[in-house]
Amino acid sequence: MRSPNAISSLLLLLSLFLLSGCGGVGRVVNPYEEDFKCRTRDDAGKCISTPSAYQEARFSNADNASETNCTNANGDTTPCPPDSSHYSNIHRLTAQNSRYKTLTALLAEPEKPMLEPPKIMRVLMLPYKGENDELFMTRYVYVKLKESGWVLTDISEKARALQ
Repeated sequence: MRSPNAISSLLLLLSLFLLSGCGGVGRVVNPYEEDFKCRTRDDAGKCISTPSAYQEARFSNADNASETNCTNANGDTTPCPPDSSHYSNIHRLTAQNSRYKTLTALLAEPEKPMLEPPKIMRVLMLPYKGENDELFMTRYVYVKLKESGWVLTDISEKARALQ
């Protein structure tokens, strides 16, 4: 049997070893240097931290020369072609503005045509066997319960519908 002093000293050594963590083990497992230093050529990009790379990508500066100048295959600096997403945004805004103008013109008229969407029910069909042991797997079937119809119509049309 061991004495209580030996057990307490063993527990003390064990706790010190556990508290030290992986400090000594890290160098044995990973013998490489931990200090990362970015070594890159001038044309291979920049060495910046992740947060600053995110900020630069998200909020680009207009006065940045690297955005307005591109390098071609020969190594010559040329102006960059315009971004196609800029034109698609302009086209989308123009189409949206024309839709708004059409909608405001319709709403300004005394008779406003409004179409009520149809009522559609989605039914889950569970797997079943058909004729000749044909297996039909799970699927949805759509059933139209009510047709679409005009909501805001002229009063005379409503009177004719009642007759």
